[in-house]
Amino acid sequence: MLGSRRSTVTLDAGFLKNRSQPLRLKNRTVIGLLVASNVLGNFTLSRGLHQVGRLVSLSPWPYVHAFVNPLVLLGVLLLIVWLISQLSLLSRVDLSYVLPVTSVSYVLTALMGEFLLHERVSTERWIGIGLIGLGVSLVVRTVPRTASVLHKFGDLPYEAGP
Repeated sequence: MLGSRRSTVTLDAGFLKNRSQPLRLKNRTVIGLLVASNVLGNFTLSRGLHQVGRLVSLSPWPYVHAFVNPLVLLGVLLLIVWLISQLSLLSRVDLSYVLPVTSVSYVLTALMGEFLLHERVSTERWIGIGLIGLGVSLVVRTVPRTASVLHKFGDLPYEAGP
């Protein structure tokens, strides 16, 4: 526009604090949905593919046939929910926060593998899984967004909140 200038707007801390509370709840909700859909999606996909049998073929037909299995289909649908949740979260929170925090799904997946799929998880894997859990507990205490983002309806920067 002719004659328009970008203006600098100063916001008081109370406004940003009040605004970040709903975002924090939304972020935690999406993280929960992301972790649950990842763990349950991989679990049901694994169960279904064990029922289908080995899929080692250059032909696409055995893979297409695997989608007939209800557990495989459910796993794929849950992983689609996971992907949509991941996209949503990455659109407003730092990558360096999202991936470590959601890696708690590795811990839960290992537990499901051990106790529900009766897989043997070695001591070395449990140590690694414990380190992942420790990393998650450290990252979850940090601020999810470290850089300002431009609001899509204007040029007013805002923080996504902790």
